[in-house]
Parts: sequence; C-alpha cells; structure tokens
Amino acid sequence: MRYLENLGESNVINLLQVYIDSSDLLGTNEDAYLYNNILPYILVNVDTMSRDSDFLPQQTWRQLGAKLVTITFSDLVAKGATPDLFISSLVLESLMREDELIELVSAIQKTSHEYGARYLGGDLGTSTETVLTGVGLGSIKKGTILTRRNAKNGDLVCVTGYFGLTSIGLDYLLSPINRKYDKIPDELLELSTALLYEPRLRLTEGVLLGKHNLATSSIDSSDGLAISLHWLSQASNIGIVVYNLPIHPELEPFLESFDKIQEITMFGGEEYELIFTVAPSKLEQLKSIFRKNDSQFFVIGECIDSKGVFISQKEVLIPVPMRGWDTFRKKVH
Repeated sequence: MRYLENLGESNVINLLQVYIDSSDLLGTNEDAYLYNNILPYILVNVDTMSRDSDFLPQQTWRQLGAKLVTITFSDLVAKGATPDLFISSLVLESLMREDELIELVSAIQKTSHEYGARYLGGDLGTSTETVLTGVGLGSIKKGTILTRRNAKNGDLVCVTGYFGLTSIGLDYLLSPINRKYDKIPDELLELSTALLYEPRLRLTEGVLLGKHNLATSSIDSSDGLAISLHWLSQASNIGIVVYNLPIHPELEPFLESFDKIQEITMFGGEEYELIFTVAPSKLEQLKSIFRKNDSQFFVIGECIDSKGVFISQKEVLIPVPMRGWDTFRKKVH
C-alpha cells in the first residue's frame, strides 16, 4: 500500500480522474469545472489554504483573505470566465482574536468586490489548524470555454508575465539561513515577497482570451511553469518546446548559469500567470486586442508533433521534468 506522499500530487490527480464526472466541453483534469453546458456557461472552482502548508511568515490576515479569493478565481479566469460569486469555508483555531477574524473576512469581501463578484459567506468550523477554503463561481456570457486539451501542432505558447521572482521570494522567506539565491538586491526581494503575499489575478487577460475565441488552450501557472506546460502537453497530446525562458529581466544578471535560470523559471510556482496557446495566424490580432486593453503577453515557444516538454538550447532539445510544488510532499520536487 502506497502513501500519498510517496505517490506525489500529479499521481494522486491521475488516480482520481476515474471518479470525476466529465462534460462534453471540459474533460476531467481541469482546475475549474463546468456547471452549465450552454451559454451562459457557469463554472465553479474550489481552492484551499492551510496554516501548515500555505501560510507564509508574517503574512497578515488581510493578505490571506485577499489571496484566498485571488487563487480561487485564477482557475476560473484561465477558462475565460468572469468571477460572479465567492463562498468560503473557514476552519479556525479557537484562540483566533475577534479583530483577526474581521480582518480576514473583510479582505475576502473587499477582494471579491474588486473582481466584480459578491461574497455570500459560507461555513464556519474550528480545529487545531486553520484551514481556509474558497469556492468561486464564474460565467462566460460571450465567447468560448478555454480548456487544456485543444492545443495543436504549430501553435505558439504564450505567457502573460515573467517568472522567477516567486522562486526568489520563497527561498528568502523559507530558507533565510541557507539561501540558494543570496545575491539578489533588496528591491527585488521586496517585489518578490509582495507577489507571494498578494498575487495578481490576470482577469482582463483571461476574459479577453475567452471572449475573442483566439486561444486554443489555457492554464494558470500556480503549480509552476514546468508542471503547467506538462499538463497542457498531456491534455492536448502534443509536445512543447520553450525557446525563450520567461525569466524576469531584472533577475537574470544575478544568476550565474543557465541551470539556475532554468531552475527558478521552470520549477517555482505561485506566479498565477496565464499560459496559453494560439495559432500563428491569430497572433497579430491577439497582440492588437491586448494592446487596446493595456495588457501584455509574449511568446515563449511552440507546440510540436511529439510528447513532453523541452527547452531548446543551442538547437538541442533538453527534456524538462515534471517538477514543481507538490502538496503531499510539501516541497518543490
């Protein structure tokens, strides 16, 4: 008998697929789930944070409440949905103070409103460890549902932002004595920790992709770039080659080797950027739409007639392992 920590998160997910009811428009291995099969499409997603696994040092209750809403809606936005409703399940420690509870819940309500959603409360419980769960509902009134499974050979692979800062931030916060990246200037450390404490939701970008029906597949990058690319590759039955590692440009001068650049770009997590594919013939149209909406994306690679994920270095394809944050192992593996 194997324990979950031996299986690892990706194997646990694959194990559960047989028990999940799929739909015609969405398969089973998706982070958000379809509730209504005709327009307007209604989607639902659930996400959880626990003190032991997810809370960061000195993270405030306001930051935790806002982050819970953001990470819950991120998977809906990756499907092209607009947030509508938010419900919470708050399992709290009995010694939590009244002002801390108010700070947490007011942040949940405020962040829900900022994304255009209503907060409807939810369930309340107590335990020896705080566990915060969010349930988000979103809708698509015009356009299409973005899935992981429709990328095609020749499609371009794109991202909505840079990677690497959250890897630096996690190293700084969780390994203060034995830091792997100890040459990063203070201003970049502040930026990296801010992204971890208060991640950004790519709401505009996700809605644009779904509304204009230009992306062939989409996923958010919360588990890390490498894992997310592997999920797209497996769901669409194509290979992916990364030509341009989307390392944050201000970080690159402080990383001595290509291996370190690859490490923090590919295997971090907590970025909450969108990764999507688009046909080359649609690229200029998509650039124009994003510019008009003050949004950005850039191309990092392409889909190929193969399996797996690769980095192209000096015209050699280097396989990228399916590594990243693993919930059951509580570490990057």
